[in-house]
Amino acid sequence: MILMRIDKYILWLIILGLGIKLALFIHIAFVNPSSMMQNDSYGYLNDANAWAHYFNQPAEGLKHSLYRTPGYSLFLAIFHLYFNLPLLSIVFLQIVLNVVTAIVVYKTVVLADRQVGLLSAAIVLLDLPTTIFSSMVLTESLHLFVFSLCIFAFVKYINHRKIFWLAGAAILLVITVYIRPVGYYLGTAVAGYTLYLWGRNIATGLIHAILVLVLVYGLLGIWQYHNLKVFDKFIFSNIDNATVHMNGVIGRYSRETDPKLKAMPAPLYYVVSVGDNFLDLMTAPGNMKDFHSKGWKIFGEGFGYLFVVFWWIGLIAGLVFCRDDLVGQFLVLVLVYLMAISIVSTGWHVTPRFRVPMLPSIAILSARGWMALFKNPLIIDAKKVKVKT
Repeated sequence: MILMRIDKYILWLIILGLGIKLALFIHIAFVNPSSMMQNDSYGYLNDANAWAHYFNQPAEGLKHSLYRTPGYSLFLAIFHLYFNLPLLSIVFLQIVLNVVTAIVVYKTVVLADRQVGLLSAAIVLLDLPTTIFSSMVLTESLHLFVFSLCIFAFVKYINHRKIFWLAGAAILLVITVYIRPVGYYLGTAVAGYTLYLWGRNIATGLIHAILVLVLVYGLLGIWQYHNLKVFDKFIFSNIDNATVHMNGVIGRYSRETDPKLKAMPAPLYYVVSVGDNFLDLMTAPGNMKDFHSKGWKIFGEGFGYLFVVFWWIGLIAGLVFCRDDLVGQFLVLVLVYLMAISIVSTGWHVTPRFRVPMLPSIAILSARGWMALFKNPLIIDAKKVKVKT
């Protein structure tokens, strides 16, 4: 009887998540269409035009910017410019991708009990920053969708150790970096975790880890070679000039202008500032002010904070139960990497927008924690996965 009630509650959460997305889309379509566009949106559209020009005049080469990565602009070039979908349709397509992402996250959770999967999908649908930024001409929805596929493929690899799934995860990771560069160094972490998975079978682990590195950085090197030819710089993007060097944590103490913060000893300064950055990243609910609606703004603040508390309780509980589970450990690795890279690279400018790629890890770990609070501890796979020796 209790389990049936849990199913019913989760179903209502899923319906609520879908309803919020639909209501916000209707608001954008009929009340405030301009809210689809942010400052970054125009840059992506300019690069989409560069792709369109390249398709028509390939001999002139691709005149894409060095600042932005080419994945999302290619998406816009295909669907907005080639298929002539209006930007409102692009936003609707991104919302559909959110729903598909929830299904992928559900499928990732191979359980003895489907309720963790259902609750994981509900958390994906209810996440406010994901809903907000997917309703704009921005990279978040596409990036999250491909990133969820990457996690799905790697979880399959953990469970079955088939090199097909490992290669698929590596290629999908490359695609995510082409959309947003945040995962550029994640290939190294994944390679290290691949080696760890095989335990004492070092030879197999080393071969698989090298495969990850070759696929990821070989394929990323194609774009870096393009930038070398066009801009004389063998880099993937120069966005770090506007993030790491200006706002990042490294060397920030010497650049600090706030007298109160500057008066602190350097070690204390970094503890306080990084702590504040962490809270901004992991507890802010997401601001709906860009939709120019008092009702949506009040809803965002009220519902947003309640939802953050909800998934944090589950996340803390879920972390307790992942210590001996390889899938859970991998999700924690991804979560820690994304938190660290966001804070180190953007510092005081970190926002809940940078939390969106963490959603698959947060959703699965939090759902697992909540279900563990209701019944016996669960593991993500139907049987416990141990390190191969």
